[in-house]
Amino acid sequence: MAKTAAAVQQYWADQLELMQTLPAEVHTRQPESIHDLRAAGRRLKATARLYRPLIRPKLASELIEQLDWYNSQLGQARDAEVIAEEVAELLDNRPGARAVIAALEAEARRTAHLADRMLGSEAAAEVLRVVAELVDDPWPAPGGAPTDDQVLGRVRWAEKRVAREWRAGPTGGEGPLEWAHRLRRRAKAARYAAESVEDAIPESKKKAVGYARVATLLGIVQDTVVIKRALMVWPTALVTEPVAARERLAEEASSEVPQAVREALPADLRGKGLSRGEAEFESRSFDGLVEHDQ
Repeated sequence: MAKTAAAVQQYWADQLELMQTLPAEVHTRQPESIHDLRAAGRRLKATARLYRPLIRPKLASELIEQLDWYNSQLGQARDAEVIAEEVAELLDNRPGARAVIAALEAEARRTAHLADRMLGSEAAAEVLRVVAELVDDPWPAPGGAPTDDQVLGRVRWAEKRVAREWRAGPTGGEGPLEWAHRLRRRAKAARYAAESVEDAIPESKKKAVGYARVATLLGIVQDTVVIKRALMVWPTALVTEPVAARERLAEEASSEVPQAVREALPADLRGKGLSRGEAEFESRSFDGLVEHDQ
């Protein structure tokens, strides 16, 4: 078997192990357990989509469908957890803050309880069964594992999608935040693609780190929008200053995106001149991105 194909299978095995062990930590509310479990599911789904042309077709379709459901269920709990944690830090014992924090923590507990129920269900067990099948027998026929060129061609494809998205910028009537969300998904997929072959191609780690930075910066921008919306239903005097502080953080992250993308992309995919994506970030402040999207 090609070394890259073996590395990809081991990557999937590592995610399966997390999906088997982390539910117990979610149940006891260990820090970052929901995040880590959701990340394992996302890595599996992203790489199953990436390598879909190389995987048994029926298995790929079933796996992606199952992981759509699984990740969506965990996503609700993780989103509520992030909002509660971020708002608690932003409000920082301000007068009147306790009611806001208590309400958000109650929602985080509610969604974590739903995640517990999901993880103990027969449907979740079926997800693990399909993932185990992917780990054990992913390729179309015995001895039919892909070559190194085929695997690395799919990694390259993921990077090209980032480059195309960056060159194109927002399309049609979509707002810049909607486009930035898609760019973030593309960057995450390229990160997971690079991670999946690290055991065979150690220099891929640098690629993974670069795309992870792009996704992190875009995540700060997107999370700020969500946090702002969660806070704006509360008294203005309580939330104005914390919201402004979070917006400054998003403004800084937004300004760093163009350089992060340039550093992540291979030289031959960076293009020449100013891309539409770069122009979008350099021509708008964070407020401008939000206002255009509303």
